[in-house]
Amino acid sequence: MAETNFNVNKTTSAGMSPLMEAVLNRYVLETNKTKRKYTKFGQQVDIPKGKTKTVAFDKLSPLPKAAVPLAEGITPTGSAVNITRVKGEPEQFGNYVAYTDQLDFFANDPSPEVLKYTELLTENQLETFEHLDAMELASGLNVFYAGTAESRAALNDVLTVKDVRRAVTSLKRNKVQPADGTDYICFIHPDVVYTIWNDEEWQKPHTYADTKEMYSGEIGRLFGVRFIEDPDAYVFRGTNFGADERYPELTIVKADKAAKKVYVAETIESGDVSGFASASVWIDNKKYTVASATAGENGEAVLTLKETITDALIEPDMKIYPGGGGASGKPVYATIILGKNAFGTAGDKTVEIINKPLGSAGTGDPLNQRGTVGWKGYRFMKIIEQTKMVRIESLASV
Repeated sequence: MAETNFNVNKTTSAGMSPLMEAVLNRYVLETNKTKRKYTKFGQQVDIPKGKTKTVAFDKLSPLPKAAVPLAEGITPTGSAVNITRVKGEPEQFGNYVAYTDQLDFFANDPSPEVLKYTELLTENQLETFEHLDAMELASGLNVFYAGTAESRAALNDVLTVKDVRRAVTSLKRNKVQPADGTDYICFIHPDVVYTIWNDEEWQKPHTYADTKEMYSGEIGRLFGVRFIEDPDAYVFRGTNFGADERYPELTIVKADKAAKKVYVAETIESGDVSGFASASVWIDNKKYTVASATAGENGEAVLTLKETITDALIEPDMKIYPGGGGASGKPVYATIILGKNAFGTAGDKTVEIINKPLGSAGTGDPLNQRGTVGWKGYRFMKIIEQTKMVRIESLASV
């Protein structure tokens, strides 16, 4: 029988070594959880257990204007109702961490934050779903390009107030109702906020809303649009990492700057190594070129860069993104402005944390050597009406 690759965290694993030190210099886990941002502004339904797997949302088209006067005593021809059904099947996602009995026995635990796998996995679930939600909304067909560009590859401009005004005009022209009954909602990346925040027409939240009614991450208002700063806002980059393009990003575990080497948390298979050669990557908004890659997992996979990184900010937990996107290979940011009923979503209530302690596998773990903690859940999101949302694509000046 083939051995299952659990990618087990051991006492010698690169990513777990801080747990073995007598003194911890930093928290291993990030406990600052984020809440789902997108789903509250769409149509929401539950996924009932034991029923059909298909999730559907109905869109009713407006009736034609009754502009012809009624003739006395004559019943006019009525209007047919046009219903468009948007449907799809929820997909299941999940992740887990595995640990050994020796890690459980020997690891020092001087901080209550250490080894709280549940918090780490909860954050991972939130980030995963937020990323998938952002990616779905960024697939909309109603798109504007900043400045005078007519395509993503030709983009050279950052987001301006004029671009926002043009997008809002498009929504109003299509008679799109505000997402929250009063304002449209915009999700905007922090890199893009840097530019537009300085506009003199910008309204800070305390000038138009009670602070108790502010949305999480809300930073301001412009032309009837409430802006929510969103680090998960989708960014168009080059082709994802890996032979099957399964990784949109890599996570740094440690860096040997003198050797120009960066160790990553994700697995790099031997078959993927050649694909990294001469690839462009972005770290902390700086562009690098990969000289070579070394296969490995759990903090042992390595990217060797061509450029000197001695003075660069490259630290653990930072992200590595593929190069590509707009002109000169710069990343292209998607700023999404939503109206009412632009999309539908389901699955939030299906997420669960699953704990399998040491020995719970029975004869599959006869010496109680392995345990796992994981999460899984169903997720569904679908754009219902393209004209009820706008995507503005731009570069960032940061």
